[in-house]
Amino acid sequence: MEFLGGYRSLAMKKITLNKDKNIGKVLFIVEGLKTEYYLLNKIFTGIFDYQFERYDRMAKYNAKDEITSSVFVINTEESAFKFIDDTNEYLNKVFELLIDTYNFPVDRAAIFYIFDRDAHSNTDSEMIRNAIKSLSSSRDSNGFNRQGLLILSYPCIESFTVSNFISDSYRLDFETGRRLKKFIHAENINQSKISDETILHAVKEMNLALRKIDAAQADYDFNLDEFADLNLKVFNYQEDYFNEQNKNKLLSLLSIVFLDLGLMEVEE
Repeated sequence: MEFLGGYRSLAMKKITLNKDKNIGKVLFIVEGLKTEYYLLNKIFTGIFDYQFERYDRMAKYNAKDEITSSVFVINTEESAFKFIDDTNEYLNKVFELLIDTYNFPVDRAAIFYIFDRDAHSNTDSEMIRNAIKSLSSSRDSNGFNRQGLLILSYPCIESFTVSNFISDSYRLDFETGRRLKKFIHAENINQSKISDETILHAVKEMNLALRKIDAAQADYDFNLDEFADLNLKVFNYQEDYFNEQNKNKLLSLLSIVFLDLGLMEVEE
């Protein structure tokens, strides 16, 4: 689907939450543990009221009878891009378990890979670029044996939390995710306060950042079925900025998930 009117016009439109949306089966593959699990659980059970399961503890939250929409979260073997390769034995075994034990239709699910772009942890830029090109659609494969959309945060997933509460958050920059976490603590920013209103603020903040990055493309429409072009443009911008400033501009693309799943609607 094409995002209505292109991202430049998003700031001028009204964005609403669609809490009745049937999202089917959604799988998140994350590199972290505590922060990602808490954040996704907070959003998908506290705001959208879907069933939520996590593989590492075999736990189910907000269990539903005869469910049609549910979210399943698994973590990679280690926090590095090489562990999301479609030849990775650990992930392949997890996928087999999802199919055989949980009756989770991996081949028909929307899959999102949630990773940080912290130059001190994920250091192989070329590998990331290749992953961006291959993992370009949540429901269609493109050079991978399985489908998936790579969602990056700069410098870490906590960027999304900040964008919930601080206006013009894209103006902030940080060398590492650790520095950002210290900023969050100092500013008393708390994930537990994320709400309907704040995630709407976060998507508008993302839009402002994308406009800043791609100002030359005022009428550019990005396609969420083929997100690689814009994703790569953001990555290259951040790489150039880091090479000049030794910092990343604060940006989370997590809001792309809500737009892709139809959980946020843009009114004409």
